[in-house]
Amino acid sequence: MGITLKQIAEMAGVHKSTVDKVIHNRPGVSDAKRQQIRQLLDEYGYESNPLAKALNYQKKKMAIAVVLPVVDALADLKRGMELVRQDFNSFNFEIQYYEIPDADAQAKCLRQLCGQKISGVVVGPIEAPAVAEALRALDAAQIPVVTVNSDLADVPRLCSVRQDEAQSAQVAARLAGLLLGGKGKLGIISSHAMRGVVQRRQVFENYLPQCWQEVQIAGVEEIQETAEAAYGGASALLGRCPDIDALFITCGCVPDICRAVQDKGLSGRLAVICYEKYPAIKELVRNGQVACTISGNLMTQGRLAMRLLFEYIIYDRKPEHTNIFVRHEILFRENI
Repeated sequence: MGITLKQIAEMAGVHKSTVDKVIHNRPGVSDAKRQQIRQLLDEYGYESNPLAKALNYQKKKMAIAVVLPVVDALADLKRGMELVRQDFNSFNFEIQYYEIPDADAQAKCLRQLCGQKISGVVVGPIEAPAVAEALRALDAAQIPVVTVNSDLADVPRLCSVRQDEAQSAQVAARLAGLLLGGKGKLGIISSHAMRGVVQRRQVFENYLPQCWQEVQIAGVEEIQETAEAAYGGASALLGRCPDIDALFITCGCVPDICRAVQDKGLSGRLAVICYEKYPAIKELVRNGQVACTISGNLMTQGRLAMRLLFEYIIYDRKPEHTNIFVRHEILFRENI
């Protein structure tokens, strides 16, 4: 019979969670202790047994928490995750969904999960120090985390599954100039709740002059992603810049923004570029209120995030990359 993780921990004079950190190259262990544990692992030929672990999980209940902000993307992400449930229905596990309205509530939810019997967490992180600190607490509690649809800087996680926001913003800049025939004025509506949304705006603003010197950014409006705030922010931008020719929306609440465009009598004249392809977006593209949308394949993101977490928990299979970008689509009326 092979040596156990517990026996290695006893010989090293540490808790078995410390040995687990060394095995999976996770932080929180001094260099000297890490070297000692690795020598013991090599000396006694310790190997984890993923098959035994998988069989054990078939017998006991496993819970995975999914913590997502209340955004338009939520439904498609959940649909992708439910596909994984069907693929692994022989395992006794449940997915617990938490739909969170703001950063403080998300941080509180994640902190509470630290003290629960949760096997892993999938989270769409909101950009806030409290959320980052809560994710570090999950890591300290040995709970693996996969971020989806957005990410945070300098936060430990198993991996992140999302759209390549920088590339998508460059695509949007290229599209904007093509739709405007190489010249005109453009407005941007953005928010600061998600890091990916902020990155879209920053990259777009930097890349646009490289593509089109005669396309100018006439105004920018930062909004909260609620129906009322989105409508009000869009109305304010259009009031300040009534002569813009295009509108780039980096965030959600697209239907509310388009309602403001319509109420200003600008539908059909403005070339609107936005993101994703949930039903309301599809309808706006079909009726001409949105010229095109860049889809981040949210269902694929949800499926990949859940599968990678599940395979890590069950089979000790680490993702090949820490950042996994899904392929995005450019959708017009003709192909949506």
